[in-house]
Amino acid sequence: MRATGQSGGLGRWGERRLRPRIETERLYLREFVPKDAALVFALNTDPQVVRFMPRHAYENENLERATHRVEISMAYYEEHPGLGIRPTVLKETGETIGWTRLKHLGETEEIELGYRLLPRFWGRGLCTEISAAVVRYAHEDLGLQQIVGITDPRNLASRRVLEMLGFRYVEEARYYDHDVLCFVPTSEAGPGS
Repeated sequence: MRATGQSGGLGRWGERRLRPRIETERLYLREFVPKDAALVFALNTDPQVVRFMPRHAYENENLERATHRVEISMAYYEEHPGLGIRPTVLKETGETIGWTRLKHLGETEEIELGYRLLPRFWGRGLCTEISAAVVRYAHEDLGLQQIVGITDPRNLASRRVLEMLGFRYVEEARYYDHDVLCFVPTSEAGPGS
């Protein structure tokens, strides 16, 4: 992971870049742009992706709602510099393959790490790779003392990502109208730290 102090602006594929840029060997994050509504719609309507999400959250998803979600995310950047949901881009092709989240957990002051990838990119270690970079960014660039990760108890793959990052289970809780397991980083960080 490299967090470089770029001046921002448009990147190689015409997207807005983070300041500093969060990237790994294979991936980087950027800010949402309006055209990303199609990605959000694809993620939120894929049965494999939303399998462990509360059904009511996405059962009526359409392109208009996905566009609204992108607009909310874009406004969040202005309100909370350095935080938000960011599209995850595969460097090799420039394809946007999902998103990674570092934002407030529901209505709390806690900051949550989250991630979502299109299924054809699962099983390659990409989620763990970009999430490790985001955890370092949270600590080193934003000075956050702690972030949390949550997952549905049945979502073993998401739980494995958190554990590979060095997170440990702390409690069951309810967020987003959903029962979840909460994880926090151990004092020693996970991969690539």
